[in-house]
Amino acid sequence: MTSKSDVRKLVETETDRLGFTMELANGRWLITNPENGRTGEIPLQAMGRGLDNYRTKIRSLQQDHPTKPSPMVAATDLAPEKADTMPRDTWWTVEALLAAAFSNGLKPYVSGGNLHTPGPIDAQPFAEMLQARKDEVIAHLTKNTTTAITEGDADVPKIGETVTVVRSKSRDIFADAEALWGLLRDAAREQGDKPLTNGGVVGVQWQGALSQIIKAACPDWDTMHEQEVRQYLNRTEHTRCHRPRATPPVWWIALEWNDGGLTITKTTPKPDPRTVAPAAVKTTAETSAKKTFAAAPAADSAPPTTAGPALRALIGFEQAIQKAEAERDDAARDRDVARAALEEVRADRDNLLVELDEVKADRDQAKTELAAINAVFARYGGDTA
Repeated sequence: MTSKSDVRKLVETETDRLGFTMELANGRWLITNPENGRTGEIPLQAMGRGLDNYRTKIRSLQQDHPTKPSPMVAATDLAPEKADTMPRDTWWTVEALLAAAFSNGLKPYVSGGNLHTPGPIDAQPFAEMLQARKDEVIAHLTKNTTTAITEGDADVPKIGETVTVVRSKSRDIFADAEALWGLLRDAAREQGDKPLTNGGVVGVQWQGALSQIIKAACPDWDTMHEQEVRQYLNRTEHTRCHRPRATPPVWWIALEWNDGGLTITKTTPKPDPRTVAPAAVKTTAETSAKKTFAAAPAADSAPPTTAGPALRALIGFEQAIQKAEAERDDAARDRDVARAALEEVRADRDNLLVELDEVKADRDQAKTELAAINAVFARYGGDTA
């Protein structure tokens, strides 16, 4: 966090250069442009790139109010002057509003048809302005030039014509994961970009609670989506919790973004073949009883004695598939357990390394004190300790 003296020095320098006035009011610096009457408030402290954002905000006061009428219009317009009721977020174009949001640390993006505005708390006003005009912002970010069709303008499709149905997209786990990694990377920079190694890969260290970052920057995420995003970052080696028991936890953050070609595919879990097999046998038996012709016997633990070689081979093949799937599921569970145990071992190892460093520091300090004591004894001709 930047000190108050740095913020005050910046405010004094910019106001003197631009000819503005400054005063302290309600715990903030109130900057006024005497030429056009525009004012702006600057907090006493800044975080991250706050100084650059404050400088940009002060310089923006040089521009006249976009809704201010020109002298010619004011002199010739016979209509009564209307009150300026234009909301603050419509003073700028979408391009100017996005540029101001980016300069203040926001990282707006579109995922699942929704607008997300993660960023620092100081930029919350810009986030509210973007959300107030989210339709325009989404259209600009996605380069969507399709105009909306009003009621009555759409043609009713006729029989035989092809109709395209557009469904709302699900959340983009890849985009949300990249945005969350960007926030963690910025947070690590604010903590000094301390190097940290994960499995031989050099990254940076970040100390903090990941759940608090997600809650503050992405409050609209549900629990399932948050878990999917965190799993994606973990599997693509972008984040790794080195010391989960520390206060706050210590995280390893990758230096650069690299998805590694990993894709997200959601599949419906298959039912357990051991529970489906009895139901399949019962259904087949009922159906064969209703039919007049003999149906093929259902798959059972053992083929019937009257089955031919082809049917026996087919039943054996199906049983082999079910056995392979069960073994695969058991292997996946064992793998997850092994990974969890490995993470615990890594965390314990890191804790031991920290304790070892502390012991080494105590040992070095004891050696230094012992050398000093020996020097005193040697000076007076005594035996060393």
